[in-house]
Amino acid sequence: MSRALVWTLYAALVLVWSSTWVVIAVGLEDVAPFFGAGIRFSLAGVGVLVAAVALGRSLRTDFLLSALVGVLPFATCYGLIYWAEQYVTSGLAAVLFGVLPLYVALLAAIFLPNEPLRPRLIVGVLIALSGLVLAFSESLDLGTGEHTALAALAVVCSPIASAIGNIAIKKRSEGLDALVMNGWAMITGGVLLLAVSAPTEDWGATEWSAASIGSILYLAVLGTGFTFVTLTILLRELPAVTTSFISMIIPFGALALGAIFRDEPVTALAVFGAMLVVAGIVVAQFRFARMR
Repeated sequence: MSRALVWTLYAALVLVWSSTWVVIAVGLEDVAPFFGAGIRFSLAGVGVLVAAVALGRSLRTDFLLSALVGVLPFATCYGLIYWAEQYVTSGLAAVLFGVLPLYVALLAAIFLPNEPLRPRLIVGVLIALSGLVLAFSESLDLGTGEHTALAALAVVCSPIASAIGNIAIKKRSEGLDALVMNGWAMITGGVLLLAVSAPTEDWGATEWSAASIGSILYLAVLGTGFTFVTLTILLRELPAVTTSFISMIIPFGALALGAIFRDEPVTALAVFGAMLVVAGIVVAQFRFARMR
């Protein structure tokens, strides 16, 4: 795959995932969190598998990998995020999720021989994280309700599940059809989320408004079907840590969209923080660039 196409897809993931945080918040106004997430991933999985069949692809895959991705990145990670966004803002959730590269770097050093834990990488990640904290320091205490602190902790922990999934995909997805592997994983995650929702949430209280339906469809088609299939492809072309830096870029887009559509505040330090994030990514990636 050409470098131009790789970085175009990378930019597309940044753009789409920047929007999903506020779209999730919109959907939560009318749909219970686990119910909404379960529908999202179930629809995405069915759609992706239908696309695979239409393209003449076999539906056989590495079902162990699909199960792991379905349980961890999809059901666990997004279950925590959906629940947490009831109590913290979409911008804050996106910022806290920015610790993902740190988790990926640590796991990659253990399981990926080609991605050792070099000092430059850790320094770069910490610089970028400091940029995130600085940029959004005035909004880190936003949120209401008795579960705000617990919700923030849930978001910080959720990337661990995502990091494990990314490392597993990096190790085991070579030669697999990205559509099929992700399709089964999405269905697995969706079914698990619906299984959690059934005894704990009132499905009858769901308000099927244009906003809630549009939110679920957008998240299923673009926020799940397109993004995670594309991520699997990029993990074959780029180091796992490189792909994880997307999580540090999207908070700025998420906060901007939150300000436009949900009147969420934008801090005055955002520009300087963004510069630190960019600097941290450059520092962390410099050795990879030389290797390539």
